[in-house]
Amino acid sequence: MWLLTVLISIFFSVFSTVVMSYLAMAIPIGPWIAPTLTLMGMLFFSLFSMPKTKKITQIILATCAGSVGGILANAMAFYFPTFYFLDKSLFNVWMAYPFAFSLMLSVLGFVSGWFGIWVANLLEHKFLVQEKLAFPIGQLVHKTVIAQGQVRKAFELVVGFLSTTVFCFFQDGLFGFRGVIPKSVSLLSSQFIGVVKIPAVKLDIWPMLWALGFVTGHVIAFPIAVGVIAKVLLVGPLNRLVFAQVPSLQFVLTFSSGMVLFGAVAGFISTPKSLWKAAKNIVRSVFNKSNKTRTSGQESICYARFIEFFLLAVPMILFLTYFRFSFIAQVYLVSFTFICAYQIANIAGKIGLAFMGRFATFVMVPALFLFSLNFLQIAILVTFVGICGGVATDILFGRKLALLANIPIKKIKIYQYLGLAVSCLCIGLVFWLLISHFGLGSDVLFAYRAQNRWLLIRTLRNAKSFNCYVLFLGFIFGYVLKKMKVSPMLVLGGLFMPVNISLGLVLGGLGAMLTKKKEEWFPFWSGVYASNSIWMLIRAMF
Repeated sequence: MWLLTVLISIFFSVFSTVVMSYLAMAIPIGPWIAPTLTLMGMLFFSLFSMPKTKKITQIILATCAGSVGGILANAMAFYFPTFYFLDKSLFNVWMAYPFAFSLMLSVLGFVSGWFGIWVANLLEHKFLVQEKLAFPIGQLVHKTVIAQGQVRKAFELVVGFLSTTVFCFFQDGLFGFRGVIPKSVSLLSSQFIGVVKIPAVKLDIWPMLWALGFVTGHVIAFPIAVGVIAKVLLVGPLNRLVFAQVPSLQFVLTFSSGMVLFGAVAGFISTPKSLWKAAKNIVRSVFNKSNKTRTSGQESICYARFIEFFLLAVPMILFLTYFRFSFIAQVYLVSFTFICAYQIANIAGKIGLAFMGRFATFVMVPALFLFSLNFLQIAILVTFVGICGGVATDILFGRKLALLANIPIKKIKIYQYLGLAVSCLCIGLVFWLLISHFGLGSDVLFAYRAQNRWLLIRTLRNAKSFNCYVLFLGFIFGYVLKKMKVSPMLVLGGLFMPVNISLGLVLGGLGAMLTKKKEEWFPFWSGVYASNSIWMLIRAMF
């Protein structure tokens, strides 16, 4: 039976890497893949006769292995495409060599992901045993596994997956067959009403957008709708009435840069306090341990952590040195990444959300001024921080799940390392296939988070080239949104993304808001977005 679990774990790792690589480059958010993997695991293991306790164990082991690949791909898709927007010509040179490009991403994922696992190993006892943090995703998966009606939920996911696959086949076609379902329907042509320009509106027949809008509900639907309305009623009229001398594209970029700058400033106000608290907790923890008599078991654990860090340090230093990070820059990156990963996991353990972006920004901005980093180094730096923090958090989610299910931690660790290895082996190829076929910045791979970071870097490096008044207006707009408890970064998604993408997400969110007991539909819609993501990779390959 262990061989079956290993095989399913490998499949889940590849599946989650593919799905999250595509999703995180297509939309502004990255949902946790673990609940979807759990539902799939329930279906697969229901085909085999075994005791319920053993079945639950196998489902959890496979889920924990696969979810590592999901968070790694999520962080890679959020941050590494920044390199493309910073230097398209050099990025395309790398893309011209598929093996080199794939190898670079695989090694980056390996060293940063392994560092994340090492951080989790170090924090495991403190967060899970001493502080007993909730890690809500771990609890959610545990409740899902032990709940009644498991098979029904799993089959609902399969129905969503298969129906979407059939739909995509008849829409896009494959192997010489031409699709018969239209990809979009035009609802409104572009027109002016006074100084207000109503953009052309078309409804993309894109199941994944509806699915993700439904699953995330009002969290994403409302701010994105605010962004679309602001683009039509605020940004456009301001440009035409007050700043007519500024080209429309330049105006939107500058206004958006002001909003991004506000987000960075707001993060810099709160993040240092958070990191200082994390640093004090780390020092206090080390100091307390040094004053206590260690048992032989504790000493062996400390020795194992030291050996693992030494083994990790060799490939990590070689990788960073190859890309010409100075020794001081490497020390800076590793030290601050450790503190950030500590705090990302600490926050996620309490509320269930991993705030990787703000901490990646905190490490990136000082590095821009302290070191002479080129664009590739900047992309590597923010991706390293994001992957490490995300993986550390996901690993602790999995180990919380193991504690709840009474699974030995040593066993869960084996599957988590397996998940990291499999994901790293395939992530470079997946990225190359998706990017080479669909293109970054397109409607399909808009790479919103990467464009967001590109705007921030562009603002910091070329502030004098911006219209300061437009930049200030964007900054104030971001402040007003924050005061109204509306996420400026998600509003920026509606402002910056194509209307057809925003419309699909908003419609899905409205559908969730109008549905009673929407949680009952989550398995079906999880199957929908998983199928659409896999289909995109199939299209890229064939």
